[in-house]
Amino acid sequence: MNKEPIGLYIFRFIVGLGILVFMAMLYWSSTLIENGVIDLQTEVGLLKSDLSSLHVDIEKMRSELLSGALSESQTPIPGEQPAPSQKGAFRNRPHIDPGLPNLLQEDPFYAVTLPKMLGPGFKPHGAFHDAILGKPDNLHPFSNWAQVSTWYGQCTASVARLEFGKYETFAPDMAIKVEERKNPEGVIEFWVHLRDGMQWQPLRTDFFSENINLSPHFLHKHQVTAADFKFFFDALMNPYVQEMGAVALRTYLSDIQTVEVIDPLTFVVRWKAEQVKEPNGEIVPKIKYVAKQLTGSLRPLPCFVYQYFPDGKKIIDDDSDPETYRSNSVWAQNFAQHWAKNIIVSCGAWVFEGMTERYIRFKRNPDFYFPDDALAEVSEVQFKDSPDTLWLDFKANKLDSYTLRPDQLLEFETFLQSPQYQQQKQAGAAIHRLDYVARGYNYIGWNEAKPYFKNKKVRQALTMAIDRQRIIRQNLNGMGIETTGTFYRYSPAYDASITPWPFDPQRARHLLEEEGWYDSDGDGVIDKLIDGKRIPFQFTLTYYVKNATNKAICEYTATALKEIGVICNLNGVDIADLSAVFEDKNFDAISLGWGLGTPPEDPKQLWHSSGAKEKGSSNAIGFANTEADAIIDALQYETDPAKRISLYHRFDAIIHEEAPYTFLYTPKTALLYHDYLRGVFIPADRQDLIPGANIAEPNSNAYWLK
Repeated sequence: MNKEPIGLYIFRFIVGLGILVFMAMLYWSSTLIENGVIDLQTEVGLLKSDLSSLHVDIEKMRSELLSGALSESQTPIPGEQPAPSQKGAFRNRPHIDPGLPNLLQEDPFYAVTLPKMLGPGFKPHGAFHDAILGKPDNLHPFSNWAQVSTWYGQCTASVARLEFGKYETFAPDMAIKVEERKNPEGVIEFWVHLRDGMQWQPLRTDFFSENINLSPHFLHKHQVTAADFKFFFDALMNPYVQEMGAVALRTYLSDIQTVEVIDPLTFVVRWKAEQVKEPNGEIVPKIKYVAKQLTGSLRPLPCFVYQYFPDGKKIIDDDSDPETYRSNSVWAQNFAQHWAKNIIVSCGAWVFEGMTERYIRFKRNPDFYFPDDALAEVSEVQFKDSPDTLWLDFKANKLDSYTLRPDQLLEFETFLQSPQYQQQKQAGAAIHRLDYVARGYNYIGWNEAKPYFKNKKVRQALTMAIDRQRIIRQNLNGMGIETTGTFYRYSPAYDASITPWPFDPQRARHLLEEEGWYDSDGDGVIDKLIDGKRIPFQFTLTYYVKNATNKAICEYTATALKEIGVICNLNGVDIADLSAVFEDKNFDAISLGWGLGTPPEDPKQLWHSSGAKEKGSSNAIGFANTEADAIIDALQYETDPAKRISLYHRFDAIIHEEAPYTFLYTPKTALLYHDYLRGVFIPADRQDLIPGANIAEPNSNAYWLK
């Protein structure tokens, strides 16, 4: 074998090493290029998001400039206050009919009165501090927590709103105009024309856990459109959506036939019509009396969030069918556990700023069309474990206001004499008190699905065994009034001529004996022969354990019923368990309170038999009465005020006779608030500010900080 020179070996080694290094560099370079492409794609995605957001802002500025230009060309009517929210609003809106009147009337309180009260140069400042009992499990748009619904109202808005301090009025909100038109069949339909420039705020990545990677789709503003209102209605009416808030609202809106999107800023609400006989004998198609008000209550649900997975893909790939979200069970299942159920997507006066275990926080939306809807920079609501904690925080000047419990009256008077309070007073945090009759009532509901409570005489007897005046006098320290029915004590719908059931244990025993309940064996407990067996009258009363006043009332109730031979076992539970047993109708009797809605009163949610067996309905006790159903149905279409009052009073008489609830009392509210909180007043008492006001409770939307 011939040997090669050593130099050739070295040369080959160097060449091989060079090739190896070159290949390594080539691989490294390609990797860098690939990573660069990925980074570039990410940057392009973010750039698209920024450009989209910039486009939205430019369009908003363009809209404002056009509105301003148009307003300068308009000559105001002498003596008439211009409507800033409608400047240029009807320009380039082909679906607005200028020949039709606007059902929305500007609210003079927000246009004139409130700005005068605030004074020139006022700027929202400071932070509102409030607190509630418990923490909601989630912030689902159809949560069964009433407070969550309130927060959604602050962070979004509806088609229309009531004028400040006045029932049954119709003022602009998200809509600039609502028209009443008739279709070819002569049925009224409502054409809703939304204001332009309303924006859903971008989602924030810090609101979500690390395992949720948000698509750039969610990181910029989106316009609020008519599709969002249709989506809200479709989601609400989807039978597979079983959240309690949806079930309750469904009762009111189930007679909407369609919500049709005309263009991004226009939609039509069509209600089912019934053939109704007029006084002159003519048969005409009519929609519900409350249809206009309920149309005004519609709010948007953001399509750009609740139709998507977090990666930006649609939950339902093909949603071209307009009925998709009204009927699709797969979407409904995803909606129930949606990845965004712990945030509130905002487009209203307040913007959701996050929720922790201790509080939920909101910030003022400076771009909202009604700047006086949020009169502070921040609003924070703390979560507390007990009512006592709320009281301690208010006394420590950590909360702006507090609703005083009846059992705290003496303690409050003592606190006003304390050195702690004197220091607060000198520092500008003096406490004021405003008393008013609450729009609600407290009751014990008897579950008519249980054998004990099927008979009205039994329910009447239980009511007569409970001394309601004693409860008002001793448990409430006089901060309550007796009530006989389901309507607000000072509403025209309430029949004040009905005499409350008397406190009469002897008569109660007699009624129970008439129904076969008596003490057959002398053990002090009444019993009855049912299916061949002697059954003692023994049941469980469920109540919220952390409310001291309610707990004391339930304890008294158990003692009072024992006097007539009835064993009432007490079951004190927390908020979550109370909500669950109510929703499932899994109780014998329950102690609760109802906050009443605004006129026109609609008893359907609580009392119509259609909800008697429906899980999650507000008719948790299973009340069913044929005549009551007929009255509820008649009220839907009756427009004559006198006839409506007559129907309400007859309904009141039925509820009194059937005694499905023991109406304990309507509470009187003592609202305490610190001196720096302004705008706290009862509209009905300030006719000088709001002529014609008939709402007799303060409205926190008008509060501001000194």
